[in-house]
Amino acid sequence: MRIGIDLTSIWRPATGNELLAIEMSRGLLRVDSKNEYVLFFSRQVHEALQAYIGPAEALLAPMSHELVTKHLWFDRALRTANLDYMHFPVFPPPWRLSCPMGWTLPDATPWLHPKTMKFKSRWYYKVVGGHAARTSRIIITDTEASRDDLIKYVNVQPHRVHVIYPGLRSIFVQRHDPSRFVSVRNRFGLPKEFILFVGTLEPRKNLSRILEAFSMLKATGSFEPALVIVGRKGWLYNPVFADIRRLNLVKDVFLTGYVSDDDLVNLYNMARLLVFPSIYEGFGFPSIEAMACGCPVVTSDRGAQFEITKGCAVHCDPESVKSIATAIQSAHHDEALRASLIGKGLRRATSFSWERYAREFLRVVHQSFDVPCNESTPDHFASREQSQAPVNAL
Repeated sequence: MRIGIDLTSIWRPATGNELLAIEMSRGLLRVDSKNEYVLFFSRQVHEALQAYIGPAEALLAPMSHELVTKHLWFDRALRTANLDYMHFPVFPPPWRLSCPMGWTLPDATPWLHPKTMKFKSRWYYKVVGGHAARTSRIIITDTEASRDDLIKYVNVQPHRVHVIYPGLRSIFVQRHDPSRFVSVRNRFGLPKEFILFVGTLEPRKNLSRILEAFSMLKATGSFEPALVIVGRKGWLYNPVFADIRRLNLVKDVFLTGYVSDDDLVNLYNMARLLVFPSIYEGFGFPSIEAMACGCPVVTSDRGAQFEITKGCAVHCDPESVKSIATAIQSAHHDEALRASLIGKGLRRATSFSWERYAREFLRVVHQSFDVPCNESTPDHFASREQSQAPVNAL
């Protein structure tokens, strides 16, 4: 088959959806020696995939504007690409395409929690995304919890929705190099002991209740760690800063902004625990990243987060400040519990693989087109002939 992958949105600072698109593409190009691939980028080939151009062909959109690229440029580009299947791993596909298409829809946030999104994003997902969900030949989602929500609330036919757990990047490992930690601590001005939050600053991440729970613990006088918040500003982030001031936590809360991958790995290794009780997640990468680094996790007792961390995290009611505070307290003070969480978390993290994701993706696509799915050779990219396919700007 000749398969296209839309990567026109990955020029942004990479968070969950963009990371999935990048790692899915790399996984496919490492394990698959049977199919041909065309990767679609905005303006230039992304640095994370430059080494794969040759075995894969690249088509470049002359702009990065989402609406223009999707709804004006793509149809013209596809006429030259001669694809059997086109997959969109981030934002919804165009309204119409001239070849069979599929979409990775990680969760049902626009339908279940619309108030956590900007109006224009909410409208775009409900209208364009709703149409795509109903017309895509294949829908890939991250967890069984998300699949249930998509079937129930978006009216997607069950036989078209397939669950594939995302993978974990190999950079997330335990580290035992104090010099790395000293450098990060000095650069961000962090205290010796802290608990960690990782995610975009937006309502869905539940930072308001996290701060309330942290304030409750600080008021006891027996909770020493600070709170470090890692992530870029999203939508409606100002209440986070207002809550920090209102709760008199200015000296106890540290905001780093978006950090490099290397800094993030160090922060997971340095933290006492990760607190991640989101209101809603399709998957939630920080939890498995933290577990792979030996960092205990406090997260939600429902949905996707419960599904992927069951048995190896402390779970709490994300709508209860007291429940969040109690969970943090347990994961911080109970050393026997901490040792158990670290061991179980490390084992659970090994089950998430991008190569496994790629093989499952291929199985779903081949099954949809009645194409025999032969076993591919792991890391086959390394042995491929480097025939230089063109990079085309359309």
